[in-house]
Amino acid sequence: MDERFEIRPYGKSELAMLYVKNSMTPRAALNWLNQEIALYPGLSEQLALLGYRKGQRIITIAQLRTIVEAIGAP
Repeated sequence: MDERFEIRPYGKSELAMLYVKNSMTPRAALNWLNQEIALYPGLSEQLALLGYRKGQRIITIAQLRTIVEAIGAP
């Protein structure tokens, strides 16, 4: 099946689950995504410039594009 990753706003947990392919619980996937964001050089700062803040539940299109540019598409 040819599934394409859609660029659109995502719930943060929803996005995290796409990255881990349902191999983790939603909470564990979210922890994984938060760690990836924190570890990638400059990503947290770039996201902050786009209005991202701790506890945010929805990832905007601009924030998503920045994440995908940094760590790749799910």
